[in-house]
Amino acid sequence: MKVLKFSILTLALVGLGLFQTSCKDEITPLQVNQDLPQFNMDLFEQNIIDYVNFNGDAPIAWSYVISEKGLLEKWGSFGDARIAVDNQVDFTLNKEINVASISKFYTAIGAMQLLEANNLTIDSKISPWLPESWDNGPGVEELSFKDLLKHESGLNSINTKFDSTLSYTGLRSCINEGVVNSKERSYLNVNFALFRVLIPSLWQGLDDAPGGLDIESDQSTQIGYLAYMQAHVFGPIGLSYVNCSAEDRSTATLYYNVNDNDNATSGRPYGNWAHKCGGGGYFMTTLEMAAVNAYFENTEVLLSKELRDVMKEHRLGMDQASGLQVHGNYYGKGGSIASSAGQGILGQIAIFPINGVDCTVIMNTQGVTLNSPNGSLSAMIYQAYNDAWQ
Repeated sequence: MKVLKFSILTLALVGLGLFQTSCKDEITPLQVNQDLPQFNMDLFEQNIIDYVNFNGDAPIAWSYVISEKGLLEKWGSFGDARIAVDNQVDFTLNKEINVASISKFYTAIGAMQLLEANNLTIDSKISPWLPESWDNGPGVEELSFKDLLKHESGLNSINTKFDSTLSYTGLRSCINEGVVNSKERSYLNVNFALFRVLIPSLWQGLDDAPGGLDIESDQSTQIGYLAYMQAHVFGPIGLSYVNCSAEDRSTATLYYNVNDNDNATSGRPYGNWAHKCGGGGYFMTTLEMAAVNAYFENTEVLLSKELRDVMKEHRLGMDQASGLQVHGNYYGKGGSIASSAGQGILGQIAIFPINGVDCTVIMNTQGVTLNSPNGSLSAMIYQAYNDAWQ
């Protein structure tokens, strides 16, 4: 199990001292209008705890991390990564969990880096970067990177049967079928799974690319995608060996329905996702997820401000805008997987630029009743944030 000490995380979140002189110090008491609502960090934390637990059906395991302007402020972890029937293991901030579609946020960061490195934009076409052996179906020659990153490709796929639809063969078949649907937003995992091929393709001509990258090879694209992401997204912010494989089967986090503890029902395991990753599949700790949030929003280590603004403007690798935005724009990405038995994952990252707050919440449980305007975790966090202004 990875162990990331709080002192190390604090360094990671502040960019090795970049934010030691906190932006909070730039606001003097004379600049604060006491008649306007003020954000209460303690209340935000308590709201998150209360809104997760309000119905008395807490997740089997869950955790949260809240940061402000890159500084770790609040955190908590509760419950079991594995319940008694599965040889109980505590869930901690250092325990890995499958982050599901939050992976799309990380993939988008890597894609934006490579577009810039190749003097391309989000409006550039993807076809020159697809394997030559693939037959491009109708409309593929006109597909842009933005079309994929915004889920506006018009490709034909389903968000189930990941082992086939998101495999190398599945991606090739999808491209061969072409753009057969309206190019309106349609959330499809295949749009981001294609970056498992596109990222190695964009990388292979650059100076720091390893030899032997072959986008005609399933195995090579898997290795190339994960290698790029480690070298350019996770490694530069101090996160080692972030990948799409679970911890040892005997101790790895398992995934449950909220009733499984009472019923002594074994959890669902997730193993290696390397063959279907890009749109999902990263196994990370809550602290690692929080570190990416902090670096993305508060530094230019991952992306320049200009590229970050493009990602935000078009919500690339992010959720669509929420009707709950009260204090400026909110940005986030959720992740959810549920089996036919109702076991799975629920997670959300959220960024609130107006006061530099960001938040990560993740749980290994489906079926929890959240205190949320629409039942979703994202709406719950946004409401918890709104209710923390007094």
